[in-house]
Amino acid sequence: MAVVDLDKPHAMQTINDYQQHIQPVAFELNFKKDTSAVLANHLFINRKGSKIWINSLWASLNAGHDDDTAIDVGNIKDSWDWLIEQGATII
Repeated sequence: MAVVDLDKPHAMQTINDYQQHIQPVAFELNFKKDTSAVLANHLFINRKGSKIWINSLWASLNAGHDDDTAIDVGNIKDSWDWLIEQGATII
């Protein structure tokens, strides 16, 4: 599984390169800002057969849409629901 930092400028090209040459089962997408073009266009990942994993353990990996927000704050809408809306099929 490829791990891609969406805050890097060539993240989308990195994903395309992996899909063209390796066809990973899944991508772990990490980001500090939730404004990535990859998140807005996540379907291109699924259409090629890959799943999307967004790690919800630590806020630094998902722009604060983490487990603590869901459990400690009780805000599932801005944590797990948000991750699923961004295409996460693995949390």
